[in-house]
Amino acid sequence: MSRKNILIIEDERDLANMIKNYLIKEQYNAEICCNGSDALAVVERYQPHMVILDLMLPGKDGLEILRQVRLKSAIPVIIISAKETELDRILGLKIGADDYMTKPFSIKELVARVDALFRRISAYQFSTEANQRIQFNNMLIDLTSRMVTIEGEPVNLTAKEFDLLAFLLKHPKQVLSKEQMYDNVWGLNEYGDINTVAIHIQKIREKLGQAHGITTMRGIGYRFDGELK
Repeated sequence: MSRKNILIIEDERDLANMIKNYLIKEQYNAEICCNGSDALAVVERYQPHMVILDLMLPGKDGLEILRQVRLKSAIPVIIISAKETELDRILGLKIGADDYMTKPFSIKELVARVDALFRRISAYQFSTEANQRIQFNNMLIDLTSRMVTIEGEPVNLTAKEFDLLAFLLKHPKQVLSKEQMYDNVWGLNEYGDINTVAIHIQKIREKLGQAHGITTMRGIGYRFDGELK
């Protein structure tokens, strides 16, 4: 299996180098970008499988970089930042980050989260015997390519947004609690805010439009009520 490419967008050179060296040790390829103004060009050139993104960068801040990336790609993004308020975390997740770590952090834990995110993405690459394409109204979900299209137009979901949607589609007409969804998409060993489930569901609804098929079960969780073809 080919090695995954990870782009580290971080202006603290020592930290960036430590992350890069640890990733290489764990059999990833890694490249560093230290200036926010250059970041989008490096993403375009390097075509990484994942981005580790600092928020406070010279030239262009991380949130603006994330906004621009999300206009074109659903590539997984992990934010690393000294900004530790709940508002900062929520804003990063709303814009499209898949995970958020506050500095200072353990590089070993960061790489563990990278591994876990790649595993969760791979978990939805179902075997060829399984039904790979799901049709719902004018929406087509391809579970192999992880692509969602509406009337032929692609919808850019983040990795976590796609995983949540796929989890709902795998359990149609079933009420799923936030805890179930968090455990299955983020993982049982993940230490985070369960309210991120609601944030991601909101983003899915915004991107899919009115015919998203997701019903809120107040005080419990969510249910997919669409008729699948």
